[in-house]
Amino acid sequence: MNRVKRKYIYWKDILERRHVGLQATKGHQVRIYNWSRVYSPDLWLVNFIEKRGLLIGKPKLKIGLYSIFAPDWLTVFDDCDLRIFVARENLHKPGMKRWEHQFLNDNRFQLSIGFDNLEHDQYLRIPFWMTWNTFQPTDTYKEIKERVLHMNNPLNHSYDNRKFACFLCSHSDPGRQHLYDRLSSIDRVDCDGRGMHNNDTLRMIHKDNKLSYLRDYRFNLTPENSNDPYYCTEKLMEAFQAGTVPIYFGCNNNPEPDVINSKAIVFIMQAEIPENQLKLISELNSSKDSYMEFATQPCLLPDAENVIWGYYEQLEDKLKEIIKNV
Repeated sequence: MNRVKRKYIYWKDILERRHVGLQATKGHQVRIYNWSRVYSPDLWLVNFIEKRGLLIGKPKLKIGLYSIFAPDWLTVFDDCDLRIFVARENLHKPGMKRWEHQFLNDNRFQLSIGFDNLEHDQYLRIPFWMTWNTFQPTDTYKEIKERVLHMNNPLNHSYDNRKFACFLCSHSDPGRQHLYDRLSSIDRVDCDGRGMHNNDTLRMIHKDNKLSYLRDYRFNLTPENSNDPYYCTEKLMEAFQAGTVPIYFGCNNNPEPDVINSKAIVFIMQAEIPENQLKLISELNSSKDSYMEFATQPCLLPDAENVIWGYYEQLEDKLKEIIKNV
């Protein structure tokens, strides 16, 4: 009986998520399937395809975006002309490896988008950070350059009007708790997520606007959920956008080396803040001059806008190619 109940709950959740994705993209030529929860940034690729005019002349073409949160055989129930798999997660993690590059050479899918640096005609590496909050799907080269200039602008940073640190996470575990405890030995760490929740300003004051919230803090404790050389999510770019110093672990502590200046990050270890880094954070927090000297380093490299624009061009060119061939 328990097995039947678990199956019922499993399929109920899948059908609910599928309904939410389809409702979020109702009226669009690009629809979301097999997604998890849908937030406004989840429509980034939908808007990239539609608002950049890639479907002009194809008014009846139906495109489906698929992720890992439901069985892939559910494609039999859609009527899409073109399907794109979007990884959205580190597929090298235990429990997710069965999805790893599964749809390369699969004629149901015309393109797979993920994090890995992989050469394949049906694959593109598009970093997750590019598609969440910081860069917009309609951005021009000029707008991308302006965003980079904003992030690198010393005026984007402040010491006097900011609290010590925040840590946003969806749940607690022993490793995260240890990071929180270590950092709390310096000063109060605000946690507005579900994990270690002790503060409500994200919801009450900032109306769940994460970038606005981050601007209240000198530091943002922001480790990736898992470590892989190319798995770089939105965490660093959001910190840079908000002008807060990221305390970070991920990407083997060498994130996006052609875009990000690693000297602008305080690196830690998985589930541990080494003593020398804890001392550095404490010293920066106690001295305005030291903090501002560290914080105002350019966080993005001189050629960053060209690298980012290159991702835009690759994505647009590949989408035009597969749309043309339908």
